[in-house]
Amino acid sequence: MFQQNKDWETREKAFAAFSMGPLTDFWRQREEGGFAGVDDVPVRFVRFQAEAHDSVIIICPGRIESYVKYAELAYDLFRLGYDVLIIDHRGQGAPANVVRHAPRSCESVQ
Repeated sequence: MFQQNKDWETREKAFAAFSMGPLTDFWRQREEGGFAGVDDVPVRFVRFQAEAHDSVIIICPGRIESYVKYAELAYDLFRLGYDVLIIDHRGQGAPANVVRHAPRSCESVQ
């Protein structure tokens, strides 16, 4: 059990270094964009591209999740030679979208 805890701590420290270094550097290179969908509901996306890549993987996260949660997956896929496009569901993702299109049940919360 003690060894298992030690292994976990080692992995966590290594992940912290990765996420604060290479992953953060990669995320800063993202291209963010969006467009107006049906009824002008905004659709947001993030894209990672390289001229050397000849294939793209498109990721469509679940509702209430933003593309921000997929930075590590995008990093891995990009390093494997794929362009990556992550597109949020309409009205999801960016904070302004969530507030603007919040369900009516949330309007009464103070």
